[in-house]
Amino acid sequence: MLRQASAIILVRDSSTGIEVCMLRRSASSKFAAGAYVFPGGVVEESDGQLDTDHFINGIHEQESTQHKALRQYKTAAVRETLEESGILVSTSMGDKVIGSKQRENFQNGVISLDVLLKELGVKIDLNGLIFYDHWITPEGAPIRFDTRFFLARYSGHQELIHNEQEMNSSCWASSQDIIDRYERKQIKLMPVTHVQLKRLAEFSTIEALFEVANKSVNIDPILPLLNYSDSGEVISVSIPLIGGVVEYPVFLKQN
Repeated sequence: MLRQASAIILVRDSSTGIEVCMLRRSASSKFAAGAYVFPGGVVEESDGQLDTDHFINGIHEQESTQHKALRQYKTAAVRETLEESGILVSTSMGDKVIGSKQRENFQNGVISLDVLLKELGVKIDLNGLIFYDHWITPEGAPIRFDTRFFLARYSGHQELIHNEQEMNSSCWASSQDIIDRYERKQIKLMPVTHVQLKRLAEFSTIEALFEVANKSVNIDPILPLLNYSDSGEVISVSIPLIGGVVEYPVFLKQN
C-alpha cells in the first residue's frame, strides 16, 4: 500500500550558516527506526477538510483539484511537524507561544489542529511552505510512501521539544555536521535524508536556498529502485538524480 505523506525541511539562520531541524526516531519504530529524519508523516483525511478560514493566501471555492491536493499536503506537513517537534511552522504566530498544556493536548490527540489554531488565533501561511521535492518509496519495500517535501523557515520563539512517543532525540545542526556524523557511522540516515542534506550543504544562506527552490516549477517524483542479489535478497537501492545514479546500502534498524 502506497501512503501519501508530507515532510518539512525546517531551516534557520545561525552564526555558522544554515541549520536544519532533525529528529531521531525511536528504536521501536516500525519505520526508519533509530534514524535521524525531518519532521513529517502520513497525510490524513482531516488535513483536506480544514476550514478555509484557517489559511492565509486567498483560498477560494473554485480552486483547482491540484491546488486543493497541495494544500492538503501542506496542512499535513504543518500538523506532523507540530506533533513531532512541538513547533508550529508557517503561520501568523508572531511572538505568540504555544503553552505546554496546549502542546501536550495536541500531541496526545485531545485537541485537533483546527481547535489549536482557533485557540491561538493564528492561520497557516501556505506561501511560507515551498514545494521542494517528491520521492516515492521503491516497489518491494515493506512500507511505501509517496512523499512531498516542503521547505520552511523557522521563526519566532518556539522551542524544539520532540514527541517522546515517536522520537528519542532532536537537534538543530548544520547539514554538513549531520553528514559527517553519518559518514563516521555515529548516526543512521535513510538515503532520501542523506540526499536532501547534501543538497542543503551546498547553500550558505537561506535566501540563496529559497531563491533556487522558488524557481522549481515542475517537480517530478524521484523513483529509487531496489537491487537484488542472485538469491533474491535486497542488497542496495539505486536513486536516479539529475547528476546521475547514486547507490546506497539498504537501511537497517538501529541496533
